[in-house]
Amino acid sequence: DTSLPGREGMIARLGKTRRSHDGQKGIPSALAFPKCEGAGGPSNVFAVGTYSPASIYIYDDRMSNGYKPAGTIVLHGGLTVVGHGRKFSRKKRRFGQAGTTDNQGDGEEEKEEESLFSSARVNWFQSRARGGVTQLTWAPTASSNPYTLFSASRRSNTVLSWDVRALSGKDLNGDASSRPICGLTSYARDGDTNQRLEFELDETGRKMFVGCGASESCVKIYDVRSGALEDTIKVEANRNGQCMDAVNGVSYFPLLNGHGIGAQKYKGLLTVAVGSRRFDEQYSDDEDGNGVREVVEERPGALQLYAFKKK
Repeated sequence: DTSLPGREGMIARLGKTRRSHDGQKGIPSALAFPKCEGAGGPSNVFAVGTYSPASIYIYDDRMSNGYKPAGTIVLHGGLTVVGHGRKFSRKKRRFGQAGTTDNQGDGEEEKEEESLFSSARVNWFQSRARGGVTQLTWAPTASSNPYTLFSASRRSNTVLSWDVRALSGKDLNGDASSRPICGLTSYARDGDTNQRLEFELDETGRKMFVGCGASESCVKIYDVRSGALEDTIKVEANRNGQCMDAVNGVSYFPLLNGHGIGAQKYKGLLTVAVGSRRFDEQYSDDEDGNGVREVVEERPGALQLYAFKKK
């Protein structure tokens, strides 16, 4: 409780025991609370992402009043967006039922092909989120779909969006928590790095700013609904006007109703953090084949500010 400073608090466990099969596994690495509670969006829920094994679960935060002893609260019964629970397998029918007509057989084949296509799409989205969750963000209040959850994973080349309303479905066994869902849209980026690459949404939830790895060194701007790439901001970090570092942090600040410096001319500001760990010492061979140590000064990183003009 932020109104009561100090060390008093509640500790919630993701499972009853470490070896129990119930609950969410892995090290918690990302938390996200809806930004539009009471405004037509999700309420009394929050999302938890974990590392190794990677998973995303949705929990109900309506806990009993008062503090309980540490470790007695168990977040059990969460709904799985990306998880490591029981596999959702759909048994395919190898032979048609006796007495069916040719037309009925054609209809079953079409349904089976559609099911296989849907299953492949689900597996594609699920596999892109299995590298360890690094960031979770809910859609803002002004978004067209406030039930959208966005996620980014370690060494993943995409940022994914999920519609949590699909979690109300159940699998063939009647279990709602083990049914993997399909993502809405994917937003490509260069994620081949061990760094944590961030993304950001504008205040309307229509634009997404995605930081990319060192091979691209840019910020990509996407249309959230269609997933189309609208613009690219090439980041310059060193003295030569080149950048070989990852864009690991982005933050967008809207200038609304004429408030703030430059609000009459600009509609928003984008802060970009660029950098990676570098070693100043480099080794090279001379004519005799001996190693020569050279000291090359490298800028450790940069913090840049971009302004978006009003149209």
